[in-house]
Amino acid sequence: MKDILSNYSNLIYLNKYVKEKDKYINDYRIIRTLNQGKFNKIILCEKDNKFYALKKYEKSLLEKKRDFTKSNNNKISIKSKYDDFKNELQIITDIKNEYCLTCEGIITNYDEVYIIYEYMENDSILKFDEYFFVLDKNYTCFIPIQVIKCIIKSVLNSFSYIHNEKNICHRDVKPSNILMDKNGRVKLSDFGESEYMVDKKIKGSRGTYEFMPPEFFSNESSYYGAKVDIWSLGICLYVMFYNVVPFSLKISLVELFNNIRTKNIEYPLDRNHFLYPLTNKKSTCSNNFLSNEDIGFLKLFLRKNPAERITSEDALKHEWLADTNIEDLKEFSKELYKKREKL
Repeated sequence: MKDILSNYSNLIYLNKYVKEKDKYINDYRIIRTLNQGKFNKIILCEKDNKFYALKKYEKSLLEKKRDFTKSNNNKISIKSKYDDFKNELQIITDIKNEYCLTCEGIITNYDEVYIIYEYMENDSILKFDEYFFVLDKNYTCFIPIQVIKCIIKSVLNSFSYIHNEKNICHRDVKPSNILMDKNGRVKLSDFGESEYMVDKKIKGSRGTYEFMPPEFFSNESSYYGAKVDIWSLGICLYVMFYNVVPFSLKISLVELFNNIRTKNIEYPLDRNHFLYPLTNKKSTCSNNFLSNEDIGFLKLFLRKNPAERITSEDALKHEWLADTNIEDLKEFSKELYKKREKL
């Protein structure tokens, strides 16, 4: 870890005399825990009247979780979560872009590590339960199409940066990793599964099953990273249209993988088509029905053959995004923030 952070300019040493139990991490005042995961914790903090999300990792805990991996020459090796974390550190300290959630600093004693991020008040664009529909039963509205256009455009801009300028494949693009603040800014987050591409390709099939592309379940040993992320963003767009994923884990992983690889995707015009049978409740919105143009744009992302999938550059130039208005997103973000404040 020290070699990765040795040239990082925003490195702050953890004050051993200031403990979390004292409600401080150095000079960041702890407000509450936002999320507690298996290997990290996200803490809402405040400093100089500005809010931050600090993501905490512990080296000793990460080293305990180990998995067997097979290399290209079929040699078996043991890899720990700490190895994955070092890879994540290398990537997040390399990324600086307005469309990506950027690391603003790192507080560490080389066992405990706190990664400082700006706080995105509206969190992820959608939250799901086990069926991948909206968790908040009080939120009975689909995201308006004009707002979806703004979200997709922001993520495509993040792709232009990570794919073309940094040669990075995100590998885990999904709604929970697309964050929104109260002012209408949208950012791609969580680079824990990301990796640098070699000749524009990645190896292995890491990520979230429902958002994995068909080529992951083929006989190929490497995949074009940008095409992988484009497919995953297409699934995100599908989710924003219908509030469900096109392929879900109902019986077995084998069935899910086979469906992703071979099954045709349904594209109904009625946005309630899938949701109503699951919830017995129709969601409402100013545009409950999609247009042929909406579906036509979506299909460009979800072509089974990666060579036929649209590129982020062509998607940004597509006529479907021509009438994107950031004011629609700002207004939506403002209203969403008010609703979530009341919960």
